[in-house]
Amino acid sequence: MTRSHPPRRLALSVVMALVLALAAIFPALGFEIRLNGVARSMLSDERLRALSYSIPTPASMERGLALSELLPPLIEAWQIDCLGSGGAKSWTGEDLADRLPEFYLIQGAEGWDLLHGDTRIRFLASIDVKGDASHEGELEVWLSWEGVPELKAEIQRWASLTGAKVRAVDVPDTRSKLLAVQRGGGRGPDLLMIQSDNVPDLIQAQALQPLDRIDASGLDPKGRAAFGLDGRLWAMPFYFDTQLVFYDKKQVKAPPDMGWTTADLEILAAGIRAGGKKPLSWNVYSAYWLLSFAMGFGKPAIADPDGGVRPDDPGTKRGVAWILAMIDKGYLEPLERDAMVGRFASGDIAMILSGSYSIPEFERIGLDFGVAPYPVVSATGKPIVPLLDYKGFAMTRTTKAPVSARRLIEHLSGIGVQQRFTAALSKLPANSGAWKVSEKSNRYHAVLARSAEIGAVIPPSSGYSAYKNTMWKILRFILAGSMKPDAALAEARRLIDANLAER
Repeated sequence: MTRSHPPRRLALSVVMALVLALAAIFPALGFEIRLNGVARSMLSDERLRALSYSIPTPASMERGLALSELLPPLIEAWQIDCLGSGGAKSWTGEDLADRLPEFYLIQGAEGWDLLHGDTRIRFLASIDVKGDASHEGELEVWLSWEGVPELKAEIQRWASLTGAKVRAVDVPDTRSKLLAVQRGGGRGPDLLMIQSDNVPDLIQAQALQPLDRIDASGLDPKGRAAFGLDGRLWAMPFYFDTQLVFYDKKQVKAPPDMGWTTADLEILAAGIRAGGKKPLSWNVYSAYWLLSFAMGFGKPAIADPDGGVRPDDPGTKRGVAWILAMIDKGYLEPLERDAMVGRFASGDIAMILSGSYSIPEFERIGLDFGVAPYPVVSATGKPIVPLLDYKGFAMTRTTKAPVSARRLIEHLSGIGVQQRFTAALSKLPANSGAWKVSEKSNRYHAVLARSAEIGAVIPPSSGYSAYKNTMWKILRFILAGSMKPDAALAEARRLIDANLAER
């Protein structure tokens, strides 16, 4: 006699009913995640909530985390099976390992949901991923610039959740150290932080491998441009800083509006000077600040079509002339950064130009300050263009852990890390979703957004490095009065052209 079997749908309903009943009895338990049928972890609801962050979803802004954060670095994955209150759902495809960051665990009204695009599986019971885990050795990451302790904490969080082994090292100048290690035949890191103008030297030294296979569509286009060269993406943008006008609220009573002009700035400066204070200061000796004014006064872009940065174009000449006139009127005092910040903090100077990285520093010491975007040049109708200084993560050609390195880059580019890190350091996230989240949580968002909109990316160009190093000296000659501006800028062009010809 043949034994009859209940229909598959009925069996599934019975299983699901049992799962829901157990969930009601044990609400502290979350759901099970399995890799190739082997239970990886049973996460409590409390633990999941502690790991969660804001995620823009089709419905609203919700809280959750990426599924990829709870799995080891995978070489490949080809199937995801999910069981929820509505039944079972499967995804298949050879690229699922790369798409795992697109699957989000979302806090639901009654438990946890799995969200992928417009598909939402409610009240999760289990997730089973079919794939091959990487078993690479320790991953070494070189970190630099502001926020190294916070980044180390983020990397340690990822390592503890995924089981990967990572050693994060603070390296003040990652570019120089990598080139030195490579010349000496030593072993470099697997990943390192770089800035956009590091790219040409590192490519020339064959120190990096391109990251074209990593999906960067969720990152802003300017960030991708910062690390794109010869049609390849050489680093994944992580965050950026922009240039702002900082003002002392005791001396600047009404905040400048978004469309204020250089004429407005001069009127404001005249009033402050009449009151016995210094109106304005920035590091006029640095080409990093000069380029903004050059573009506001008519320079078409930072880099020329051939990759060089011309120092004697009409826009630069007009920008230099305006700066010198501001100095002559007593409105502008050239100071290097430390002296400028000290006198701004003491109330001796009413306004300074600085990077967005100064926001947490000024908040920490309790300054009563505000920020404004760069003004529009009255003579041209164009804004003074803030430079957008991107930092990103690059993978070395000598990495011994390419899978783990790639998965860590994907994680660092994700919305969770980017919103936590940038909020803590007042950086601007490269991830578009994290940027959207910051709109309500960052009180400077409107000004930062305006600066990001009108800003120009520091290009991945050897011409920019040559320009920056040359103009540092030339500007001192101009400001000291030892060279006429036109003659000095012509000499700068000769030196820059000679420098590029030697490369």
